[in-house]
Amino acid sequence: MRNWFQLSVNAVPKKHLLIISYYFPPMGGGGIQRISKLLKFWDYAEYKVSVLTVKSSFFYAEDTSLQVDIPKPVSIYRTETLDPFRLLFFVNRLLGRSSTKSRKYSKESSAFLRKISGVLFLPDSRILWLPFALKFIRKIHKKYHIDIILATVPPFTAGIIAYFAWRIYNIPFIIDFRDSWTDNPYLPHVSRLHYFLQNLLEKLVVNIANGITFVNPNLKKFYLKKYPELELKNIQVVRNGYDPDDFPQHKVDKSKMDKIFRIGIMGTVYSQGNSPEPLLAAVSELLKESPDIKDKLRIVFIGKWSIDFLKKIGVYQIDHLLEWVDYLPHTQALTAANGMDAFALAIEDQHSGSENVTPGRIYEYLYFKKPILAMCPLESDIAWLIQNCQAGVAVEYNQRIAIKQILKNWIENKESFYHLYGFVRTEIYHRHNQAVQMLQFINKIKLKESC
Repeated sequence: MRNWFQLSVNAVPKKHLLIISYYFPPMGGGGIQRISKLLKFWDYAEYKVSVLTVKSSFFYAEDTSLQVDIPKPVSIYRTETLDPFRLLFFVNRLLGRSSTKSRKYSKESSAFLRKISGVLFLPDSRILWLPFALKFIRKIHKKYHIDIILATVPPFTAGIIAYFAWRIYNIPFIIDFRDSWTDNPYLPHVSRLHYFLQNLLEKLVVNIANGITFVNPNLKKFYLKKYPELELKNIQVVRNGYDPDDFPQHKVDKSKMDKIFRIGIMGTVYSQGNSPEPLLAAVSELLKESPDIKDKLRIVFIGKWSIDFLKKIGVYQIDHLLEWVDYLPHTQALTAANGMDAFALAIEDQHSGSENVTPGRIYEYLYFKKPILAMCPLESDIAWLIQNCQAGVAVEYNQRIAIKQILKNWIENKESFYHLYGFVRTEIYHRHNQAVQMLQFINKIKLKESC
């Protein structure tokens, strides 16, 4: 009887979740980790999980180490696409260029190229992935019935793919907003017609979606205000977080290093939206007032930066105080960051939607328990996180005088400034919690669909 019962339980097929994610290992960067870490901590007892992504593409970062996070039960389907990054990959291969070498010296796209891309493509340059993705979804659905789709955006094309999968194959779907589709401060402004069409596409997908997840509460509030009817839908905040396994096992002993105070800025500095220029301006003024600061302070960039940003920094005349660490695989970047005394990040406040942005690296800053200087709107989610965790200081983006004073206090009190901050409630941002919340939310959607 026991054997029969066990066989009956095992015979119950698992539900099948398909994740649509253009950005996926071996691509590197913060946007990739949300899904790769979700897969690492997922409970596979209930779901068969598949991922739909693209074949090798020309992307500014490659991180094969992130593939270690993908468990064996996950089925990965890589499709063709005619988007510009895939075509550029083929061009480089035809010219005999090493893709790794090309990525090593590539920079983040300029504002001009990003604007051209925004004008030519709707909703974004990955729209030419659509026919290939839908064809593959048909094959997957025919062989392994898909119960629900999770489409993570951007690129927002993933949302369009999920919409058509619902329209053609009647597969319910969830949209996972890592960034806002419209009113995105990282995206260059285009024509009113373009903005109008983007809003139409966004509304179409949002209103049809069976559920929506948001990367922070501010983004959820933004969409509820824009679409009040979402109050009747299943919506949930699922934050990003940190994975302790990624971090160095031992903290750097700063007493054995030089006495220079290092402030780290991790990640990509885009052509618009997150330039830390007020910090550079404050350091420039500080250097004029106290020339000996050249022996006490360094700003360390770890990641990638746009050509536009590099063109701007010369005016501050502090090149000798800046250190540049080109893109590294995630765990290596965290090892480099381990030597910092503090961290900084910026969100420009002159762009609409800036208060709704939460860069994923802030959670890793929190895990390091090293003070954070955030230059951002004070009503932003970043400012709330820093205040709630007692993890540093948030100031308005352009407050150079305040930034300069903070730097002076930190440098002059280097031995004791760590004790100024409590770093409380940081444990809730473990990536495992993200996976649990997402699983519970998907089960809620599935239960509602089956009723």
